[in-house]
Amino acid sequence: MSRKIICGLLGIVAALCMGASAQNITGNISGTVTDSTGAAISGASITVTNSDTKVVARSVKSGDTGQYSVPYLPVGHYSIAVEKAGFSKLVISGIAVDAHDELTQNAKLQVGTTQQEVTVVADAQTVALDNAQAIGLIDERQIREIPLNSRNYEQLVNLQPGVSYGGGDQLYFGTTNPAGETNTVSFSINGQRNSGNNWTVDGADNVDRGSNLTLLAYPSVDSISEFTTLRGNYNPEYGRSASGQIDVVTKSGTNKFHGDLYEFFRNDALNANSFTTNQAKLPRPPLRYNDFGYTIGGPVIIPGVKDRNTFFFFSNEFYRIKTSAPITGTVPTADERNGVFPVAVCVAHDAAGACTATSTSVSSINPLAAAYLKDIFATFRCRIIRHWVPISCRARLAALSTRPRKS
Repeated sequence: MSRKIICGLLGIVAALCMGASAQNITGNISGTVTDSTGAAISGASITVTNSDTKVVARSVKSGDTGQYSVPYLPVGHYSIAVEKAGFSKLVISGIAVDAHDELTQNAKLQVGTTQQEVTVVADAQTVALDNAQAIGLIDERQIREIPLNSRNYEQLVNLQPGVSYGGGDQLYFGTTNPAGETNTVSFSINGQRNSGNNWTVDGADNVDRGSNLTLLAYPSVDSISEFTTLRGNYNPEYGRSASGQIDVVTKSGTNKFHGDLYEFFRNDALNANSFTTNQAKLPRPPLRYNDFGYTIGGPVIIPGVKDRNTFFFFSNEFYRIKTSAPITGTVPTADERNGVFPVAVCVAHDAAGACTATSTSVSSINPLAAAYLKDIFATFRCRIIRHWVPISCRARLAALSTRPRKS
């Protein structure tokens, strides 16, 4: 078998694997076209137009029973135009399609000419009757306006019914947080294991396969159009994970240019001192938290081409975080530094290392240990955080810094 054939087969297998791992994040619209008496109208032309881009998304015809179906519509707003000779044109506007939607939009035509047009506004669907999936939707407005202490969309998953979070009060970006710990996403959905969730961005897998508890990409909240949380009874395409399915859909460009420029920040100058540090007469610990970025989207303008059928959206976000906190440590008391202990300690060992004698006092202390206690523990409270020391320690630190160093 030649190398070209082998490479071609490998490419096909890779494409099939990628297609199998991607999830469907589109919506479907279906319905029935009838006349004023309820009789089915076959052969009616149905044109579905994206209201955000002004581009025709799909054109179909009603079947023998008047039914039509328009599947795989990207998230957005749509209008439906229904035409049939001998009837007035019907336009249904204001249809919002979200991920996993199964919308029903029936069309009732009135006798007239196609030059006559009847426009109606679609009613918002309040209860999904076309499938049994338990889905929670967080739309663009909620993502943008609900306060998030780290501007991480994952925190909004906790607003869904049946979801509990086992971590702290703030979710950071990346595989590690500023404290150096693993940044796990510990959401339990409907009592399932927190490692059983499946996260996607625009249908692509977004889970680290190591522990299944960390994510690979963190879209900015300004770049997210919506995200859905499927909690149960979902379709067979979600066969990889047995817990929740969190699908993020990012924004796309529209027929007009839009963008924003932003910065969110925190600073210790805006904070009050805590009770413990204030009682110890310590200043506020340093805090610098800057989150800034921008988005831009719109049509792709090609010289000489009037119709705009290609659109773009770009988002970029930056973080600069500097945070610290006081640390409380246990140090030897004055008596312990002089060899007097509240409980008996071992003062002698045999050849095997077993303790042979105990006492509450030590008469002799190793000179190296005594020097360690003097130079380290005596100033331990002054050396916790650089550039953040109490006034009482500054003279001591200055004296230590002027000591001659051994070569």
